[in-house]
Amino acid sequence: MHVALLESQPTLGESLRTVVENLGHRCTTVRTLSHALTLVEKDPPHVAFVTLNGPRKESLHFLEKVQALNDPFPIIVLSPQPCLEDAVQAMQRGAQDFWVLPVDQERLRQTLLWLEERRKADGLGERAPSAAPGDEIVTRNPAMLNLKRIALKVAASNATVFIQGESGTGKELFARFIHRNSRRARGPFLAVNCAALPENLLESELFGYEKGAFTGANRQRKGKFELAHQGTLLLDEITEIPVHLQAKLLRVLQEGEIDRLGGRYPVPVDVRVLSTTNVDVAAAVREQRFRKDLYYRLNVIPLKIPPLRERLDDIPVLVDHFLHRFQKTLGASTVKVSPQTLKKLQSYPWPGNVRELENVLQRAVLLAEKPVLDPEDLEFDPVETHHNAPLPLMSLEEMERRMIQKALTKTDGNRTRAAEILGISVRTLRNKLHEYAKDFSDRT
Repeated sequence: MHVALLESQPTLGESLRTVVENLGHRCTTVRTLSHALTLVEKDPPHVAFVTLNGPRKESLHFLEKVQALNDPFPIIVLSPQPCLEDAVQAMQRGAQDFWVLPVDQERLRQTLLWLEERRKADGLGERAPSAAPGDEIVTRNPAMLNLKRIALKVAASNATVFIQGESGTGKELFARFIHRNSRRARGPFLAVNCAALPENLLESELFGYEKGAFTGANRQRKGKFELAHQGTLLLDEITEIPVHLQAKLLRVLQEGEIDRLGGRYPVPVDVRVLSTTNVDVAAAVREQRFRKDLYYRLNVIPLKIPPLRERLDDIPVLVDHFLHRFQKTLGASTVKVSPQTLKKLQSYPWPGNVRELENVLQRAVLLAEKPVLDPEDLEFDPVETHHNAPLPLMSLEEMERRMIQKALTKTDGNRTRAAEILGISVRTLRNKLHEYAKDFSDRT
């Protein structure tokens, strides 16, 4: 693959060139805008890296010139320091991504690999990976693209972001997107599901405890706020936090310090907090289930993710994305969907949103007997099925048996790999095999 580098400083240019060539790619380094435009005419690259060390106007002008081409190539902008204004201007002019120097070699390797896969797939007319490494927000919907632009803008700041949306819309993906594009990207990203922990455990999980704080506390334990120091902490389903803990959380956000259970002194923490919820926050505030002052403290930047039924134009790209992933993770052969199947997918209300779509497609791929999925291959979750949606064609027990059988067939009876494909533990699979012994006796 031909990689171009527009860089005014020879030292940086040579070091990047060495890395690119060691990865097996051809690299051309140019120093000025005029030389870069000449290169585009005579030997256009497959991807270009443009640094902002020199005159910014020239670099941004190069972006505009490339976007005006009949066949523009992707450009990644490199900046010596994080700058929100530069990032926004670059993305508005068509940059594929905005990186802060120094370049992480593994990120560079993964990105060039992804771009090479896309280029080869386009040339062969095959399905290409639809999301860059580290960006799982696959969309072409205008509202979602606008949310990504907002998320990119606020990523460079330290503002709290409140991400709201139904279950399965991709709230955590947005949180991870913000973290990866922030100054804290090299720090930890931790997530706590506030709805999954009982009240007595949630406090110690968040704030930690000292030795002897309670029966069984035989050592000091750091909480998630301390473990996420200089990184990002995602409080998932934050509206499920008990009211008395909300007061303690508010103090952390205001003072930048936490109190461990049983602790004598506050502990300073440097953490960016992102939060999500799938409930009506305004109603929770009115019903005094969620503190108004905490809501205003968290809701500095609100992101409201639309449900999948309001962005049906995303279904084709999401289908391509998931099928390409399953081809790798499940070891499945290339599978496509028929136009009738795509139409059926776009006519379903998707109460479980993108997560439900992924599950439906995974079931179809596991059970598929042919390379093209037809409408009758789709089995919707009866728990999520809308009253106007098609009813399932088999019982859950029968579907479960068929999926286990398919997974074992694909893995030649390897239970560990089959359990990974099915998303269950080996122990659960073993119990299911025992339960369905008469059906799987020949294989197991």
